Amino acid sequence: MGEKTQAEQLAEPFDDILIYQRSVGGRSFDYVAVAEYIARLNKVLGTGNWNYEILKCHVQPEYKDSVIAHVRVTANVDGQMAVKEAYGGAKVKMMKQGGVMDLGNDFKSASSDAFKKACQGFGIALHLARSEESLALDIEESYPVEGEHWQVFAENFKSLDDEKKNQFREWFKEQGFKDEKPNRSMDSDDFAQCQVEVIRLMMGGETIEGNYE
Repeated sequence: MGEKTQAEQLAEPFDDILIYQRSVGGRSFDYVAVAEYIARLNKVLGTGNWNYEILKCHVQPEYKDSVIAHVRVTANVDGQMAVKEAYGGAKVKMMKQGGVMDLGNDFKSASSDAFKKACQGFGIALHLARSEESLALDIEESYPVEGEHWQVFAENFKSLDDEKKNQFREWFKEQGFKDEKPNRSMDSDDFAQCQVEVIRLMMGGETIEGNYE
């Protein structure tokens, strides 16, 4: 058997000692630290044969609690130049007493996430990426409330003035729902009631017949 190509070397599985576990939504998946991706590129390609650029990294205007990063990785693999781009994200971590904990660290996390996804385009840790994507899909599908319905509800709630938002919060407490506030994990019937109440407040407090879906 001949010597492995650089592409084959990049795609080799990581040693078990370098693989860590992370829990998301009550389930766990395997991941490798970003430093190991860099070490793999340096070892296989050499430090001068690949480059990493952050094209953009910003807080989403629509979702103030999320940072999105767009990166590009350029590499000379087996004598051919290849370019891979990817997006990554991270939640903005808040302190209990209010205020952002460390926005710089959140930017770093989003950039690292995007960098790892771009590296997966070269085959690095691709076996782990598949399990991570499957887990993310399972978690998304496990929510009783569909993403599109939640987005409509969130936009409608944001359109209310402060007085009506407070009226909704008081109404929510009075219903005795098991959740502290509306969320995508709540019972779908409870969420339907929340949709109706927000629409009612948008219409000036008039009674609405039927359910809003």
